[in-house]
Amino acid sequence: MSNNGKIRPACWEEIIGNLAAVARIRRMLESDRLPHALLFSGPSGIGKRQVADVLAAQLLGTEVDLLSAHPDYSQLSPDGSQIKIGQVREMQRQSGLAPVRGQFRVCIVEPADSMEAPAANCLLKILEEPPAGLIFVLITAFPHALLSTIRSRAAQIRFNPLPELQLSDPDQLVYRDQAFDFLRNINKTGLEWLWPLIAAMEGMENIRILGIIKQWILLLRDVAVLATAKRRPELFNADRRTELETLAAGWNHSGISSAIELAETARRHLQRNANARLIMESLLIRSADLYWGGRENADHSRSPV
Repeated sequence: MSNNGKIRPACWEEIIGNLAAVARIRRMLESDRLPHALLFSGPSGIGKRQVADVLAAQLLGTEVDLLSAHPDYSQLSPDGSQIKIGQVREMQRQSGLAPVRGQFRVCIVEPADSMEAPAANCLLKILEEPPAGLIFVLITAFPHALLSTIRSRAAQIRFNPLPELQLSDPDQLVYRDQAFDFLRNINKTGLEWLWPLIAAMEGMENIRILGIIKQWILLLRDVAVLATAKRRPELFNADRRTELETLAAGWNHSGISSAIELAETARRHLQRNANARLIMESLLIRSADLYWGGRENADHSRSPV
């Protein structure tokens, strides 16, 4: 579990989407040609940090959930609204140190576009003469906000929304329609809407239910981006933007974050052949609770549950 409480994929196979980006990174690793700096760019909420965490865990020989305690792992994030020069100077000081364990040290910079100008120039100096074994992963939704010289010294990995071809798969469209049914009904008082939807899944194979949960997660991520983005964001389900904008209005940030965490947990349980009906009932009841109350295990005065 990450510092902000979200469930993170534990390995490449658990990452949803971003197949081209993941395949390119894995080829770099397998051919021992990983550059000293990677620039992950793409829409907010699309999974860039999840891929960065799995990459860091692979390089450091640890588990994703143990990254924060690893001596060769560090991250630069805004101090207030910006990443400041003092933070990068400290990283510059540490960059000359050999790894404590293994071959690599990893530093994740997110969001990279939040660096103040002196901090960006300081980072550029490190990238111009990179220490052996130090890997930077810069993450941003706005790559052109970075210095062009920083962009030129990092291998850019582009993360894109789901291609239309993937959404033309009849099975995926069916799964998405079922996930949309959950999202459309979750703001209703009471749970009468839930039981027919659960009954319709009776006897369904786990692999199909996993498909529905995958689409549910992608819808929730779109809702999360719409609920928090200041600009017009790119979406996994761009063809349903208008409806998603309406549905996003009822969610708050903590509620949608916890709902995504619940869905990721449910997906893992189903992969271990847990009881599908009980998993789905619990997932949707608790998601409705989060919609109404905004956080898990709260005392919800408006809750339908």
